Amino acid sequence: MLEGLVKALVEELAIADGFKREDEKGYSFKLNLEQEIKVLKLESGAYLYAKIGQCPLVKREELFILLMKANFLGQGTGGAVIGLDESENFLTLSFHLPYDMNYKIFRDALEDFTNFLDYWKDELIRHKKAAEQGIL
Repeated sequence: MLEGLVKALVEELAIADGFKREDEKGYSFKLNLEQEIKVLKLESGAYLYAKIGQCPLVKREELFILLMKANFLGQGTGGAVIGLDESENFLTLSFHLPYDMNYKIFRDALEDFTNFLDYWKDELIRHKKAAEQGIL
């Protein structure tokens, strides 16, 4: 089921590179040069995952406070969750999709996910610039 949804999305958006099968439970595709999104199959549905960007070392605590506020009740993430990867070097965005979904639900959820991904990439750049300028 998930493979069919990903195939339909790749065809609709005419993604040149198509999608890659990561393993028996996951797929990845690039929407553009900067955005690689992974879709993993879970027993309870599916899971969207992407890296936002490298976690800054300067004024990190201030950024974490902002991210915790965004994560609170999903208000600043559209229900997705901002976290850190295993190495704690990259900020990530992840979102759980229900098991029972059709293509429209999948596509709309992915669109919202990528919009929040873009927003937080821009916020991360803004935070780095503000930290470098001593504004924070």
